[in-house]
Amino acid sequence: MKTPIAVTLIIMGALLVMTPALSDLFYQRNVVAIMARSGVTGVTLSGQMSDLYRFGCWLTGGGMVGIAVLGALFSRTRVVQPEGLATQAA
Repeated sequence: MKTPIAVTLIIMGALLVMTPALSDLFYQRNVVAIMARSGVTGVTLSGQMSDLYRFGCWLTGGGMVGIAVLGALFSRTRVVQPEGLATQAA
């Protein structure tokens, strides 16, 4: 596997794996910002990420990173073997 492709797969896969965590962070940040306003005792925000979508992001991102790592390992193990040495017959 070519290096730029492997690097792209690793970066994009890592971003996909991090998407649910970042989504939770921004969701909690918005809840805290709204609750910090005076007079607000409860907040309901819609649009939180579903569990199936979270699993899909994790699985796809992990698969992308795994493919990049395995592809890089298999391309490195293909070593050109030196030509056989001539043996002398006794």
